[in-house]
Amino acid sequence: MKRPLRVLIVEDSADDADLLLLELRRGDYQVTHRRVDTAQAMRQALKEQTWDLVLSDFSMPTFSAPEALALLKDVKADIPFLIVSGTIGEDIAVDALRAGAHDFMVKGRLARLVPAIERELRDAANRRSKREAELAQRATEARFRGIMETATDAVISTDASGNIDYVNACAEKMFGYSSAELLHQPLSVLLAKQERSGQHDGLLNDLASGDSPALGKTLDLAGRRKNGTEFPIDLSFGRWLSNGQTHFAAIIRDVSDRKKVEAQLLVADRMVAVGTLAAGVAHEINNPLAAVMANLELAATDVEELAAKLDDKTITDRLTEELRDAREGADRVRHIVRDLKIFSRGEDEKHGPVDVERVMESTLRMAANELRHRAQVVKEYQPVPLVEGSEARLGQVFLNLVVNAAQAIEEGQEKQNEIRVSTRYDGKRVIVTVADTGEGIAPDILSRLFTPFLTTKPVGVGTGLGLSICHRIVTSFGGDIVAESEVGKGTRFMISLVPTATQPEPIRAVNTPVMASLLRRGRVLVVDDETMVAKAVQRAIGTDHDVVTLHRAKLALERISAGERYDLILCDLMMPEMTGMDLHREISLLAPAQAASMVFLTGGAFTPRARDFLDSVSNHRLEKPFDILGLRALVNHRIRRLG
Repeated sequence: MKRPLRVLIVEDSADDADLLLLELRRGDYQVTHRRVDTAQAMRQALKEQTWDLVLSDFSMPTFSAPEALALLKDVKADIPFLIVSGTIGEDIAVDALRAGAHDFMVKGRLARLVPAIERELRDAANRRSKREAELAQRATEARFRGIMETATDAVISTDASGNIDYVNACAEKMFGYSSAELLHQPLSVLLAKQERSGQHDGLLNDLASGDSPALGKTLDLAGRRKNGTEFPIDLSFGRWLSNGQTHFAAIIRDVSDRKKVEAQLLVADRMVAVGTLAAGVAHEINNPLAAVMANLELAATDVEELAAKLDDKTITDRLTEELRDAREGADRVRHIVRDLKIFSRGEDEKHGPVDVERVMESTLRMAANELRHRAQVVKEYQPVPLVEGSEARLGQVFLNLVVNAAQAIEEGQEKQNEIRVSTRYDGKRVIVTVADTGEGIAPDILSRLFTPFLTTKPVGVGTGLGLSICHRIVTSFGGDIVAESEVGKGTRFMISLVPTATQPEPIRAVNTPVMASLLRRGRVLVVDDETMVAKAVQRAIGTDHDVVTLHRAKLALERISAGERYDLILCDLMMPEMTGMDLHREISLLAPAQAASMVFLTGGAFTPRARDFLDSVSNHRLEKPFDILGLRALVNHRIRRLG
């Protein structure tokens, strides 16, 4: 099969051109050709078609081989150029070759024409392949550099000895060096001093051998910037070859933000654990506290009765005063536990109406020790509607702001400084303000105050997340938080909150229970694993009603399953083995009316299940520690309704 060949013949003689074509066809070529004899015609031919070969006479009336060769170079066409002439001498031929011609031969002696063409076509193909390979390589290099220069991680290449031979733009920005400053420097210049002489030093030194454990792994190291500051980095190595030479690529990521987040997550985990522990501790405190407060009330009543029978009331008066002081102390413990319960509630707490004054009072009690030696607290509460939110989350916001205000004031100057908290209603929003007379905040920081990890406190004191979390909490309730500050004069935070759509009717306090007109003695079952609580309840209501006390829910279930019935069941919510929730579920199946008669005594619903349960049932609940008068009023009211 003949080989295709496109030939541009630069020749003024048609006969001589035909002889060339004849020789080419004898060489087994299928020739496509065009004959030209002027520069214009040759330029047009090169423009219109791609040619494999140019065969040119040396001298023509209006054109010449040197001119044709120059034209070919001018259009940057890499095409074999052979001179076939009857008038060329040896010196002229050498000059032509030096000018770029690939070969020359004499007309009439064309035996080596075909071999010369084959050779030059091969050489041209090789040059073309090399040129394409170089173009591909340059494109690859450009693509590589484009990727490296836009990478968000530092990319550094080193030679086999660990000396830097390339850095990308991110590396320059991360470490503060220019590329020129880092070239030929050891990679260790970018590591903190302890890393250069520490356990990782050997890993870097072994890179050249290819046996370094660092290859293919991510190392947790400390980097060092040009200005001397150190920061945490992740560094991973890869090995590659170029022209038979070993190189290493180091990918470096600044993990400062990640480390901060990890540290805060660790703190958050600890706080969750502390919150869970605090809720459990509050529950455990409330049980014995309920017994203490109930018995103090009962003892006070007994002392009053005893005093009525004695002429000399000196002893009873002293006992009454002592019991009153004990009751006040126990009441303070109750408030502390209640505040602790508010701040230990989990994220799953449902949103609802919140009394901001009540939450602020709990906050101030929780922060009292922080405030006592720094400032006087001034309260300016105006009547405001309940707001939409969560006691725990708003308590977190208020506590953060109050503690921040305290920490902005030096200790020992409480008489000269104040922290002012206030509430007001502007007709649309409830505004809660926390203001201090502390050192104030600089304007450049004030504009970024709610940005995560921004802190003005000393190292180890602030995390930089408190205010950003406050902002997230407040805005999640549809509210807003803003700050005003003047350096040297203090700072004021204003929180605007959305009132609830429906405000509950005010609840009138029961000052004295209705003790009279009992239609009958009731039958009351008390179920509580705290024996002293059960006994206190029995002492409180046993005069008016028949009371059965049990310390296990399973015993109560057995009695009800056996047919016993009660007018009222006072049941602890959280108990081992079987909880009050479990008892309610079982009784609902056996005797629904008995389940409806249950009143839950709770020292704190500190689990999500307990909170969900109380939200799902309509049974009355009584918070421990309860007061005796309220307990009696509740029991008498429920039994009186039964007739």
